[in-house]
Amino acid sequence: SSGINAEWPLRPGGKRKLNTQNPDVISLEAVSNDQTLDKDYKGMGVVYVGHIPQHFQEKEMRQFFEQFGDILKLRISRSKKTANSKGYAFILYENEEVAKIVANTMNDYILCGRLLKCQYIPMSRVHKDTFKGASRPFKKIDWQGRAKAERNKVKTSEEQQKSVKRLLKKEQDRRRKIAALGIDYEFPGYAAVAPKPSKKTEFPDDEEMEVA
Repeated sequence: SSGINAEWPLRPGGKRKLNTQNPDVISLEAVSNDQTLDKDYKGMGVVYVGHIPQHFQEKEMRQFFEQFGDILKLRISRSKKTANSKGYAFILYENEEVAKIVANTMNDYILCGRLLKCQYIPMSRVHKDTFKGASRPFKKIDWQGRAKAERNKVKTSEEQQKSVKRLLKKEQDRRRKIAALGIDYEFPGYAAVAPKPSKKTEFPDDEEMEVA
């Protein structure tokens, strides 16, 4: 038994809501024809592969599953934040019958200590964006580096004043909460050391001063 649960909807963009009680399979609920690969990929077959070993990347996946037949496209689902594999992938075979053989043969196959879960998906159930970006390497975005650069960049005087106002407002809110608790407590806080706005008038570099 494939354990298919047809009550869970097939999500667009290659994202599928898994059955939380049995996350080994995806649903095969019908979707609109204009949102599938049925027209352009007739005669081909797609296999869903779950429980992929963590070190099994695109190269290893292709080498392993090409023993059954020609693979046209392969996409491992990855986290946009960390670029790590989510543990499942979709494989597009040139021949529909080959895809069915792969799903039946490799389902419950133990690979590197992981029990693979494979399922054949008819083209009428495959969303058109399932293999979007499969032809290019996944580029990991350094979110931590971006945040660090944003945090450490030199701020303009306006940005600095906005930061000061934000900190002062938080401090005022904190003082009100302390007072609301009936606590009589005074502290200098950030207001005592906050830089004051500059009163110096700045002129554009290209502005010429007229001498009387």
